[in-house]
Amino acid sequence: MASHAHLPLLDLGTVKVGIELTNRCNMRCSMCPLHSLTRETTDMPWELVQKVADDFAANGIKVRWLHEMGEPLLYERLPEAIDLFPGCSVSTNAMALDERMGTRLLDSSLTRLRLCPDTVNPEVYPKIRRGGVFHKVVANIRAFLELSRGSSMVVEVQKMVSKLTAHETVRDFEKLYEIHRYPQAKVIEKTCEGLDTTDATDLHEEFYGCFQGYPFRWFIVLADGRVTHCCYDSDGLQPIGNMKTSTVREIVESPVLERYMRAFKAKDWTTLPRCGECHRNASGAAVVKDRLVQIGRKVDHVLPVKKVGRRIFNRS
Repeated sequence: MASHAHLPLLDLGTVKVGIELTNRCNMRCSMCPLHSLTRETTDMPWELVQKVADDFAANGIKVRWLHEMGEPLLYERLPEAIDLFPGCSVSTNAMALDERMGTRLLDSSLTRLRLCPDTVNPEVYPKIRRGGVFHKVVANIRAFLELSRGSSMVVEVQKMVSKLTAHETVRDFEKLYEIHRYPQAKVIEKTCEGLDTTDATDLHEEFYGCFQGYPFRWFIVLADGRVTHCCYDSDGLQPIGNMKTSTVREIVESPVLERYMRAFKAKDWTTLPRCGECHRNASGAAVVKDRLVQIGRKVDHVLPVKKVGRRIFNRS
């Protein structure tokens, strides 16, 4: 197996794992690169879902998220897929979360569902969630909170930390959705990241550097079977293998990982074009912030700085 300091470059014991059941979506969100994808819009064939599930189970691999690009609730066999990956979570924009879908999710083995309205402001909402309908999403979330009352599922309502929502508070979300009535629910904060571009936008500041701090933190199976090592590689520009034709072990032992690591150290962005996008703004405040992020990663387990960092980096 390829190794670095006597450890595998991509460690199946610690890597974050995602499966993209579909890259179809019912929105075109401002921070999402979906509108510019060059790969085919498709659903993962059910035979491939089963193959991945069997391979993961044989290797003791736990899936973190059943999505990458796309809206997972558009995948017709989502509840069945959930049952194939024990402990997985689902994140949704909640537009398709009607009573039928909510009931199907509650009847599955899903333990965590993240609902992403991102803002409590109906005027800001369309600037973030393009194609969404604010009042419909709010109604769907309220209905699901009631439907899931008494279940063991953890329901997260996402508050996005961004330049447009900097003044909003967790309490604002708790009041809008009456979270105090639902013990299964809580509001979580998520930073608006530079998935679309590392340049400054209305939502986020300019970025620089590897947000994960290391190039092999993820193992993501895209809907067409290709595997990428980065959650920002939405177009699959840096594939490390294909689950249609290979096993997990064959992929993590592939010489591709060593080649990518050499390129990463050499800043060879021709070989690693998506990494090159994250390292494009190589001067100014973005570089300083990246250094602070790296320091923050090292001290966060002792002194929690993540919440403070979110507010510093994503508000003007």
